[in-house]
Amino acid sequence: MIIKVNGVDLYYQKLGQGQPLILLHGHHLDGGMYSKVIAPLSLYYTVYTLDMRGHGLSGGDGAEHYQTEVEDLAVFIKELGLEQPYVFGYDSGGLVTLMLASQQPDILGKAVVAGVFIDGRGIHKYHYLTEGVRRFLRFDRDSRVELTESYMEPESLEQIQIPVLCVVGENDWVKVEHVRWYSSLIPNGRLALMPRQTHDSYVVDSLKILDLIKDFCKE
Repeated sequence: MIIKVNGVDLYYQKLGQGQPLILLHGHHLDGGMYSKVIAPLSLYYTVYTLDMRGHGLSGGDGAEHYQTEVEDLAVFIKELGLEQPYVFGYDSGGLVTLMLASQQPDILGKAVVAGVFIDGRGIHKYHYLTEGVRRFLRFDRDSRVELTESYMEPESLEQIQIPVLCVVGENDWVKVEHVRWYSSLIPNGRLALMPRQTHDSYVVDSLKILDLIKDFCKE
């Protein structure tokens, strides 16, 4: 399906019945990363997978600023008439989710964010020195935004009123202690550690997030 959002055609899929649940992908990916969990989740929720602008089957160029994606997500929710949807956001999709929850406290119901850092101190140095920098030097738009705009003020996190589960892999390039720290700033936030998992091993084309999402959302 296609919806016009802020002048750009955004592609999304919808499956199931019940409370709306939006799945947001990360940089260099699209909604297809959730292919294994869409059908199982649709037994409990109306599942929406959205390709952000410049990704997958959506139009436009990739956003130069996270705020653009925040505004896209807000309009998407309002145009479809979704009432306090749950959101699972991975990587940049998780940061966009946190930003929206901070700016518009009543728009979401619950959120699960995975593999998210809110400032440069949250990344292990080897990520800066390897893949991140290589992509930056190739003028990769997603990596430029990741390295220059992945930032939230602690005060913004304190404005989030909804329950938030902050997930990180034990072997992620996002530091576990960083996620533990910022999850403690969210009034209804908590940490979930995925043992022996990397940044994407439990999310991309994986069923490992299925029970995690279901258990948190039904609380």
